Amino acid sequence: MTLAKTTTKKNHYSDIFKAKKNALGKFIKGDPYLISTVQDGVAGTLFAKAVCFISVTDGTFRARVFSAAEYDVSDAFEKACEKAENFVAENNVEVLWLKADFVNYCKIVSYKSYIAEVKEAREFFYKKGVSFDVDFDMALLEAQLNCGGLIDYKSCQLNVAKIREYFASIGNDRFKSIPSNVIEFTTVGYICDEDMNTYKLYPDEENYGRRVVKELTKEDIGRVIRRSSVYLANAIDENGKFDYGVNPVTDFHFITYNILRHAGTIWSVIMQYDTTKDEALIPKIESAIGYMLNSIESPDDDHAYLIERKADEIKLGGNAVAIITLSTYMQVFKSDKYKELIRKIANSILDSQEADGSYYHVLSYPDYKRKERDRIVYYDGEATFALARAYSVTGDERFLNAAKKALDYFIENDYTRFCDHWIAYSVNEVTMYDPEEKYLNFGLRNANENLTRIFNQDTTFHTFLELLMAAYELYERVVSKKLNASYMQKFNREAFIRTIYRRAHYMLNGYLYPEFAMYMKNPLGVAETFCVRHDSYRVRIDDVQHYIGGYYNFYKHFDKLQQYYDKIVNKPVEKPSVVSADAERASFVNWILNNI
Repeated sequence: MTLAKTTTKKNHYSDIFKAKKNALGKFIKGDPYLISTVQDGVAGTLFAKAVCFISVTDGTFRARVFSAAEYDVSDAFEKACEKAENFVAENNVEVLWLKADFVNYCKIVSYKSYIAEVKEAREFFYKKGVSFDVDFDMALLEAQLNCGGLIDYKSCQLNVAKIREYFASIGNDRFKSIPSNVIEFTTVGYICDEDMNTYKLYPDEENYGRRVVKELTKEDIGRVIRRSSVYLANAIDENGKFDYGVNPVTDFHFITYNILRHAGTIWSVIMQYDTTKDEALIPKIESAIGYMLNSIESPDDDHAYLIERKADEIKLGGNAVAIITLSTYMQVFKSDKYKELIRKIANSILDSQEADGSYYHVLSYPDYKRKERDRIVYYDGEATFALARAYSVTGDERFLNAAKKALDYFIENDYTRFCDHWIAYSVNEVTMYDPEEKYLNFGLRNANENLTRIFNQDTTFHTFLELLMAAYELYERVVSKKLNASYMQKFNREAFIRTIYRRAHYMLNGYLYPEFAMYMKNPLGVAETFCVRHDSYRVRIDDVQHYIGGYYNFYKHFDKLQQYYDKIVNKPVEKPSVVSADAERASFVNWILNNI
């Protein structure tokens, strides 16, 4: 390559960087928070200097981070950007994401105290960075610590070997060991994405590091569904099998497989098609269903079972989710191609139901003998939901009656205590065909009595939104059809709607926006899908499925939900009325007469 061509290429990479830098710089200057909190030293810019970190990546490598400490915010930004631009030009990096972080709090603490804080945090939830020097030349952002696996949460220590290796990789050989005192810090961040859009990131503990979403829109939710579903569709290979999961911190792909979760994940891809009508998804769906069908065995003309071949067993939940997925396929694609297979699988579920309405959970294969009475409570709700779905497809009353019998068992044994989304799905489905009051009351109670737990849950716990949305469908049917449900008198609609919105907002902390993904080992491989942060940011097909399930139904009912929510948040504050002394006395006398 000639010198002219080399120079042109370097200019190309620098131009992309500069464009993003200029967009980000303009956006940052418009944020009054930065001046009041960082520039004016309000929040502890400990050494009277503004500290800026610039992170860059083209999406193929873990973000490189460059820092600078200057007496002015703009100078710190420019100095850190200068270092980053040199790296970009020298290494021909076509910057996809550019992120700036400014220290908004810092404090010198003993390493012992720092580690004590780490010990108190949930795994991967410690949300402070650390610097080993006062110039922040040897500093690590919170995202670097967590997404890079630099905190060993098992031993509650920083991983010195990994940190030394990291600094060596960027040409900083000053770090030898952790000093007795360190600087803990937090930042306020800003990102410019692949489309030149700029976002401020939350500086608060709960949403730390995620882009600010002041008000959820239908467009926001639609994008989240589409992008995370694209991840699932792309994870299907030519044989119809999913890439089961990955640890984004290390890019280790899971070797194990679970046919039950495979079946449930197809359900999510069908939901994506139902939302987007993207024809390219159809062959993916057909291929994944084909892979599942290869694991279905029929010992006779009336029964069929989904086999977990690696364990030579048949799970009640596997049979159930196969029905749920196939019936959804038939509904969305207006087909009856799996009607007979659904009947056979539903017959097998009937055989697993006990006289009291409960279920036997696991059979062995190939002898179909009973193996394990109880495996996990989720199977009960899955089986009941599946039976109701089988009734909707076949019209066979046996399936609906068995589902109702199961609900009677759930009521008698107070299954609301499990806070189970599958129970919510099942009672919602059954009451579509038989809106008996005891079932409606149970479905409402299953949500209402769990609202406090769901609202306050400190992890994204993706199945909670599914529970709420299934209950919402039931609630709406009670209201619109004026069904008889005495529990409506106790049902707290305002708390219910607020909790739905609370979960829909909070669950975005489990979405790998670029500002999180850029610090993973293979950023583009996991960007804009869902993870379980407290398990090494685990991305697994069933996790993504449940996130999508909740958001899909939130999206489907968004317009009506927004009407409810607007009325709640915009409700006028009532002024206390002035009560005369005589009226007050009369009221008190009436209270006495009514309570003696």
